[in-house]
Amino acid sequence: MANFSLTELFPQSFLNESTFQHNLGEDFSLCDNGNMVFHWADYHETCDAVKMNMESNPELRDEFKRKEIGLNRLSLIPVWIRTEKKVHQTTMFDLYERYILNQMQMSLGVDPFGPIEISFISGTGPFRSMAIAECFNSSTYKDFVMVYLLKGKLPKRDYRIRLKSKVLMEYGPDFGKAGLIGLEQLTMNGLLFSLDSDLFLKDISKETELRILIDSGTLAESCDKGLLELKAHLSQYAFNLLYSSRKEDSVSCLVKDFTVQSSFNFLKNNKVYLFISYENFSTNNSKSKSIQKFVQHTRNMICDFYKTKNLKHSA
Repeated sequence: MANFSLTELFPQSFLNESTFQHNLGEDFSLCDNGNMVFHWADYHETCDAVKMNMESNPELRDEFKRKEIGLNRLSLIPVWIRTEKKVHQTTMFDLYERYILNQMQMSLGVDPFGPIEISFISGTGPFRSMAIAECFNSSTYKDFVMVYLLKGKLPKRDYRIRLKSKVLMEYGPDFGKAGLIGLEQLTMNGLLFSLDSDLFLKDISKETELRILIDSGTLAESCDKGLLELKAHLSQYAFNLLYSSRKEDSVSCLVKDFTVQSSFNFLKNNKVYLFISYENFSTNNSKSKSIQKFVQHTRNMICDFYKTKNLKHSA
């Protein structure tokens, strides 16, 4: 990649539409319909590149300031939390900040995922029983993360790709039951899945082993392609990305090898997120290695693109 210029790799129209140049919030799409995307905040090197670009790009600086001002206005929204010992008065800004920095239990002595008594009216109520996490808006939450990453208040992340994909999971006696689960992320270390909380609590959590069917061959075929070629290739599978019903694509996994990623109240959240490392995902090393190689390949290309674009814009 380093031996080619940016204009040789990408047509000018593609460069002009780059989310890196115009917008802090948009995703970098690797597949039609937004079914596989990357966001600069999901990798420490691209985060640094965007931070550097803000120094010479007034549009990005202005957008950052607008987001920061919008978040600071949350300090004007009072919130009261009633615990056994007292009623705490705080603000929505403080709730977001403490939650994102994982300081909720330490500062207020409350579980952000468990039901607590909250009022937005006054210290005398009325109070409503809910989880603090239920108070948050997803768009505002993302803005908080972006702003705090750029301000150095959050640890930067290792590379990951986000997906909107469904794959088959088989479980039960002789794997006789099946259902669709979400494939949410491909990371450098493993895979993040999501499934219905009711299914997890009643069935999957009681199993010892399950099988996941995933089309790793589609990714293996992508590892010699540039960004535009890769997007064209993956777009063939935009509506069933990585889905497979072929037995040869099944991978047996021990339930104990999955890590529950959130302690949120599953019955309210309706989803549980499960992470499994590549090492535990497949005894067939070729499948795990195909996925890992794809993640590394896209990381290298995207990182090179952001860095090169930053140099081009600064010149």
